[in-house]
Amino acid sequence: MNGGGVIVSEPISQQPKLQVVEQAAPADDAINQIRDSLRGLRFGSVNIIVQDGVIIQIDRTEKRRLRNSRTTQ
Repeated sequence: MNGGGVIVSEPISQQPKLQVVEQAAPADDAINQIRDSLRGLRFGSVNIIVQDGVIIQIDRTEKRRLRNSRTTQ
């Protein structure tokens, strides 16, 4: 198959409702995972890797800055 992607061959309005729900579920899951990756992130980045129109990977890189407790004079 195409790796879990969604291909629509006819307008959604003509497809049974069950298929529409099944197609929306992977997109909703991806959005939720992106939200989880962003939650609590103060400094850093979230990269979304897309292949053939399908999100295949989400990378979160977090930067933590260490502050020196000593003051330099």
